[in-house]
Amino acid sequence: MWYDEHSDDDEQQNIGPMNGKITEKNPNYEKKDKCKCTKGCSKRSCSCFKYGSGCNSSCGCGSSCQNMFNYLEYFFGENQKCTANPCFSKWLVKNVKNSDEFQMIDRNKLRRRIMKCPSYSNVLDDEDFEEWTEKWNTIDKNEKLSHTQELFRMLLSNDTTMYYYSFCENDVFEEDCNWHCIICQKCMDWREWHCDKCNKCTYGVSLPCERCGGKSE
Repeated sequence: MWYDEHSDDDEQQNIGPMNGKITEKNPNYEKKDKCKCTKGCSKRSCSCFKYGSGCNSSCGCGSSCQNMFNYLEYFFGENQKCTANPCFSKWLVKNVKNSDEFQMIDRNKLRRRIMKCPSYSNVLDDEDFEEWTEKWNTIDKNEKLSHTQELFRMLLSNDTTMYYYSFCENDVFEEDCNWHCIICQKCMDWREWHCDKCNKCTYGVSLPCERCGGKSE
């Protein structure tokens, strides 16, 4: 059957109030150096809390700060200045109310959950994970916790490897292939981008926004 490659439906999809204008926004890279909260810091209105990081001395909250991300050493180890990656941040907010409840999370169960996910075996070819696994198989029991925390730093923080563990999909992803949008609160394919006009993610880096017609950079 003959058909017109440029159908009326296709043209209609490209028509919108922002047609042709760049409306892409990556909310994950808009973290400010400090929050301006005057109290609390326990909700996503706090710019530090929103990005899974603790507050600091330059923030406005002072001694009233209740930001649970100030206390991530339970997962990442003492003296480790790590921030939680966006997907881990969302999971923590969903499962605990404050840092006191971190103790309710079984770190061994969390480690096993990560190591049993479908794609975990794929990352073992990476030198960092290969070294981690070799050491895991030889260390004493009293060293297991600190080594577990190292794995968490590798897959649950923003700081160390090119991989992250997705709680949304229960799998390990490469950061170049997937990302977690902190506004939509979902892990997205790399081809999806966040439209600032619609405040939603849309598919296709080379395609206009399916709602407003805006486009990605």
